[in-house]
Amino acid sequence: MTRKKITIAEIAERANVSIATVSRIINGKDKVKAETRQKVLSVMNELNFIPPPSVTLSDGFSKIILICIPGFENPFNSPVIDGAQKAAYEQGYEVLILQSRDYYTDSIDYQNILKHNSIAGIIIVASVPNSDLLDELSFRCPVVMCSEYVEKYGISYVSIDDVAAAKNAVKYLISTGRKKIGFINSNMNFKYSRHRQKGYLQALQEAGLEINPNWSVNITSINYQMALANATHILSLNDRPDAFFTCSDVFAVSVVNAAKKLGLSVPKDVSVVGFDNIETAIMSEPPITTVAQPCFQLGFQACELLIEKIINPQTADKQIILSTNLIVRESTDLAK
Repeated sequence: MTRKKITIAEIAERANVSIATVSRIINGKDKVKAETRQKVLSVMNELNFIPPPSVTLSDGFSKIILICIPGFENPFNSPVIDGAQKAAYEQGYEVLILQSRDYYTDSIDYQNILKHNSIAGIIIVASVPNSDLLDELSFRCPVVMCSEYVEKYGISYVSIDDVAAAKNAVKYLISTGRKKIGFINSNMNFKYSRHRQKGYLQALQEAGLEINPNWSVNITSINYQMALANATHILSLNDRPDAFFTCSDVFAVSVVNAAKKLGLSVPKDVSVVGFDNIETAIMSEPPITTVAQPCFQLGFQACELLIEKIINPQTADKQIILSTNLIVRESTDLAK
């Protein structure tokens, strides 16, 4: 259940002082008797009330947007941040980057940041363990999710249809004659990993193809070396896949290089499809067929949504799904 926002009127009533007195204490503009100040602060603490961001600019509002990403190792995050920064800059806001990893997983972690920094709103690209954390954060300031989102929760987000995109990619592999399709996926804590796996399985099931658990693996992070080791193992099996769908272009490159190490030809012996369409996909030899998602636009629109909510907190939540498309390159196309 979404938590009711505490107002300064409620604090004033509980402390038996005027609204103006509470406002003066929050903003620190005028002197207030120490006894009165302590009484109001006690009520704030009792209600777990965190004042709005400190006044930092001439218009009286914070102009700092916090972007939470899981880590810097995934190249997907860079254009997303670029998009958010451009949207922020165009409307006079600045951006701070927080690497959440396993350090910021609970409401108290974020509360400490919000208490000690002037934050106008938050864009979350990282996974969120539960809706309670979103309730707590949304109670403090506007929040928009980007790429990731909590299923069956009404918060604003900008994302893609990962299920449909993955399903389409695997169906393309099947259309080229591949029947033994492996999958290198990321951490299932992420929505995109769960949804891309769902699309992969749906495509195989609808085509009546084998789902062999020995051909699939989940890797804890977007890590090339870990993916290379796993791809090498799977391609070394006596009964090996003749194609791979991967949830990241980084993983797709690892499959290409594992195949080369084992003396296999791409795409003759094994076809490879990646995801994201980052520069790595073009730099690979051969270049990689991949699902192109609008990374820059994801960040840009998420930031625009957030600023809209900062300016007008009553703005209704919006859920925006952007389009993807499959770019066919030499890692799957025998004719090239």
